[in-house]
Amino acid sequence: MKNPLEGRKILIAEDEPDLADVLRAYMAKEGAIVRVAPDGRIASEEAHRWRPDLILLDIRMPNKDGLSVLVSERESDAGTPIILISALGDDIDRLAGFRLGADDYIVKPFNPLEVVARAAAVLRRQEGAKQLASTPPIVHGGLRIEVESRRAFANDKLINLTPTEFRLLTTMARRPGRMFTRAELGDAVLSEVAADRGVDAHISRLRAKIAIVDSVRIVAIRGEGYRLDIE
Repeated sequence: MKNPLEGRKILIAEDEPDLADVLRAYMAKEGAIVRVAPDGRIASEEAHRWRPDLILLDIRMPNKDGLSVLVSERESDAGTPIILISALGDDIDRLAGFRLGADDYIVKPFNPLEVVARAAAVLRRQEGAKQLASTPPIVHGGLRIEVESRRAFANDKLINLTPTEFRLLTTMARRPGRMFTRAELGDAVLSEVAADRGVDAHISRLRAKIAIVDSVRIVAIRGEGYRLDIE
């Protein structure tokens, strides 16, 4: 099986030099092309100029914090997978990251091999979506999902979806009316399967983005999960 990190451009936004060096070494060992940004301002500049395939983004950084960098990236280019790294580990910070469009969240201290595995999982899922080039668009009323180009439209208006939001929407839209548990959705789109509340945060963002389509709605099944209903 091909190593999903080999040849991929990875930006590590981390202000702790020793930790950044460790992450750089582990990613480079997997064949990744790595750059390090020591603060948030440089991270934003590198993300804009270099266009990495993945960003490992520390939340607490000088000049510009990680969440601000995340917001900037999602406003300019929602397609770059972003894994947040934080020493906080607090549910509030975790949910804030997911609501702003992070694809995964890792808490310090961590084993660098876990970061490698999470990065590989995020890139593998993204690559899997690209390989569905022969899949015809999924259309439900005013909602159209173009799997090949990884774009979704609400009433012919392009929706700015993060990679995780796109996979969530596609997963449910392929089987409208079916109830998906949080665990199933976590397995399908998130590296951290146990983050049920992370799924909730992504669903909340997704609901708001497709709300203009009257014939499609995401229904919460209390204590169970979610389903996409078509009217």
